[in-house]
Amino acid sequence: MEGSRHRAPLPPREWTSALRRLTELTRASKGSTPSWWKPATTFCGGLETRLDSNCDSFDEAIRGQSKRSSVCLQLTLAGWGYFQGDRDEPRKVSPGTLIFVRAPSQHHFYLPKESPGWTFAWIAIRHPYLKARLAKRAAIAGPLLEIASDGVLGTSLLRLVSGAIEKDFRDHLEAEMMLVEFALTLERWTQQARDSVPQDQRLIDEVRSHIVAKLPEAIEVRSLAAEFGMSRSHFSHFFRKRTGMTPARFSAEIRVQKATNMLIETSVPLKAIAAACGFANANHFCKVFRRFRQLSPANFRQLCR
Repeated sequence: MEGSRHRAPLPPREWTSALRRLTELTRASKGSTPSWWKPATTFCGGLETRLDSNCDSFDEAIRGQSKRSSVCLQLTLAGWGYFQGDRDEPRKVSPGTLIFVRAPSQHHFYLPKESPGWTFAWIAIRHPYLKARLAKRAAIAGPLLEIASDGVLGTSLLRLVSGAIEKDFRDHLEAEMMLVEFALTLERWTQQARDSVPQDQRLIDEVRSHIVAKLPEAIEVRSLAAEFGMSRSHFSHFFRKRTGMTPARFSAEIRVQKATNMLIETSVPLKAIAAACGFANANHFCKVFRRFRQLSPANFRQLCR
């Protein structure tokens, strides 16, 4: 363990209750397994906290499931880490984000040094029929899903995790029934998410218009929320659930894109670009631009000419 991370990270308020219950179940579990419980036809699951940066594979984190074909779901409850799919850029995984993949595959996850740690609930499903069905859904839905703590999908997933810890189903039929119900819930949830794409696009377009109209001033999230008649916290949750981004990150992306266009199309000094795009100063502009483009503004401009 690293000295700066000797305690488990704290969850946000909306996930506190779920984490507390799973923690209590894990501590109280006697480790006994009914004779009918067969992971190959049911599922595995549990609660994990990672504090060591030397844990770089999703499959390793779910106790060696990488050697067996399965559909794996990992829900972050506290802290955060990075997930990286095959040939994709790393993506931050925070509380409320569900990783949904088939294992083994080329996905990769890791805990950076700046993270306070990473606590997550997980299940690995190896039931032949459900594994095949869910694998198709994973290919359609993508590897990262944002879910609500009080939503039907989160509730269904956490019931499976608690069942994997307690083994409290009456028999294999009840366990299989819960798996089927979860699979149907997941399919319905992802289908509804896909059906709402046009509405999501309208939301993105409206927020973009507000951000651009406010330039060169950087609009605050509170002001954006007021435009939609919501509180800051409600709007932030609503926007992230719909788009997969926080309002602050989306705002920064819009301003970086405008700055990118100015770097390519003009010879305006960096200080002036920073002012035109709502950054506090040139140093702030350079820091944010590098985070999004992996190059300094000056190097980016030089490469484009």
